[in-house]
Amino acid sequence: MQVRNLMRKSPKTVNPESPLWEVWKLLADKQIHIVPVVDKDNTLKGIITAEDLLKNLVPDYRDLFTEFYKDAPEIEDIEEQINRQVHLKAQDIMNSKVFTTYEDTDVFKALSRLLIYNVRILPVVDDDDRLKGFIIEKDIFKYLFDKKSHLFNKMKNIKPGKNETKPKEGKKISFLDLAKDLKEKPSKYLKFLRK
Repeated sequence: MQVRNLMRKSPKTVNPESPLWEVWKLLADKQIHIVPVVDKDNTLKGIITAEDLLKNLVPDYRDLFTEFYKDAPEIEDIEEQINRQVHLKAQDIMNSKVFTTYEDTDVFKALSRLLIYNVRILPVVDDDDRLKGFIIEKDIFKYLFDKKSHLFNKMKNIKPGKNETKPKEGKKISFLDLAKDLKEKPSKYLKFLRK
């Protein structure tokens, strides 16, 4: 299956000149986690997440856990930070290093990218970096669960201890001896692979 079959199309976007309040409103009102920043040709220039906005409002979390930072910020401190950032635009805060994928990429290759880069959402672009949509980790999870529900039902029926194979009583064998035996007599172990 390809990314195009699971991706979400027509995402809400902003342009590099969009004021920061517009980005805040979009993230808050639409209950989305990521806002792509695109130019007039819909070319992806960057992304802004809720964390990007929030991390500029409070001190670095490491400061909160040191003896040198005695007081956590108050709501008034955060209001002051917001007032100082009112003049900023999307281009001032966006992440320009964005991990992306393509519509014809296999879903599991896209999932690998999500896992490797530790992100939950990948923008889907074409060869000219024009935004097409998003592939989201939870959509892949849902697809797997729906498509392979028979496997999960099978897992539900496994009783602990019942389906486990017990080692035969007798002579204990080392890993080295087991490896040598497997190399010399592989057919002896094929019956376990067929089950």
